[in-house]
Amino acid sequence: MVKTLFYKVYSFSLYEWLMIVFAFALQVQVTLFAQGDYLGLRVGLGDLLLPFAGAFVIISLALKKSSFPKFYLPHTLWWLGALSLVMSVALINGYITTGSLSSWALINKYIGFYLLLSYFMLGAWAVHNSSYQSLALFVKAFVTLFIVTTALSVFGIYLQAFLPISLWLPNYPWDGLMANRNAFMVIAVLSFCFLIWGHVDGKIQVARCLRAVSWLVLPMFFVYNDSRTGWIAFGVFSVLFLLKSPLWRLKFALPFLCLGIGIAYFSYYLPNIHSTVMSSDQAQYFMRFVDNPTQTPEYGGDRQRFIAVDDALELYQKHDAMIGAGLGAYKPFQIEKRGEYINVMDFTGLWLLVETGAVGLFVFASFFIACSWCLYRKGFVEDNGGYYRAMFVFLLLFAGMSVLHELMYTRVLWFAMGLALARTVRDEWRIG
Repeated sequence: MVKTLFYKVYSFSLYEWLMIVFAFALQVQVTLFAQGDYLGLRVGLGDLLLPFAGAFVIISLALKKSSFPKFYLPHTLWWLGALSLVMSVALINGYITTGSLSSWALINKYIGFYLLLSYFMLGAWAVHNSSYQSLALFVKAFVTLFIVTTALSVFGIYLQAFLPISLWLPNYPWDGLMANRNAFMVIAVLSFCFLIWGHVDGKIQVARCLRAVSWLVLPMFFVYNDSRTGWIAFGVFSVLFLLKSPLWRLKFALPFLCLGIGIAYFSYYLPNIHSTVMSSDQAQYFMRFVDNPTQTPEYGGDRQRFIAVDDALELYQKHDAMIGAGLGAYKPFQIEKRGEYINVMDFTGLWLLVETGAVGLFVFASFFIACSWCLYRKGFVEDNGGYYRAMFVFLLLFAGMSVLHELMYTRVLWFAMGLALARTVRDEWRIG
């Protein structure tokens, strides 16, 4: 068995190894340059690897060792060009509006957007030059890291009271290796989409034991990640989960889910865990609501979000509705209005509307709708495999979560879409 496993690993192509490496790297953030009082710079591990992968791709294409990807989505490169044009116009417009070019607009928004496109093209290149089965490797690696991270954290909770060092991989609220709990919730949503729909050629690609553990740790993840948007997303997800073969799926998942609920319930009564949970703003908000349901308590995070919405809409009304206020215009406007910078526009659709205008929002929305339609046809109409169905469902849930959070810059979204939308070697052979 070990010899067979070693042979399989050894036989992986370079493209398959790239998918595996980025399945892990896209779930990990690292801290650089931390020293003294400086907490350091948090960057994604994938961002550090991307320049090296990009250089290899360019050399490979130049030497004709690989081929440029082709896509199921018609006119994909034109779509990407349109998105780039929107961001370029918004950057110039922001400079005209504010009289300066902020690092937030140039680096975080503009250059960061081209990082997203690079992830998209890297995923497309990898799967185009590999095989359809290589999608299964990405699914296995991606889901495995999420489950292992969460399972080790659950295990660490019960040992934490006896040891002086922290064993939690993610601290409360649980953020995994991403340093952001909402980003970790996106990872969870995609992982469970893969668990339910991410099979290839009728074979479920995640081992049965890992699927069992996933349902076991899910209740604990819900309690300690504490993402309300994620709770809503998983409510919708549960309905979708039960649409097909509900009795068969419940028969497998329900025992582990019930055991996980028991583990989560008893962990709450551990003294060190209880004190950690109750230090959360959202937990205190919830307890005040339980004590007095007739009077809605004020949650600081929501108050900042409402302020951001109010200021963003006011800024939008002051500028051209078609092209918006430009990248980076929101922060100086809020400082001028309130004397301080309170909060970023934490809603994907809102910041696109305000800073890129109605045209920018329309172009981005049209692109994602076109991608969703393409994935729907591949997964449900042509019945070409669960990966496409998983990505279609994920895009629907992702769109819903983006109403309440800024998630467009989630790297794994673009890499996984590149994998889904590029033609594979199998399809190229069929066409030829």
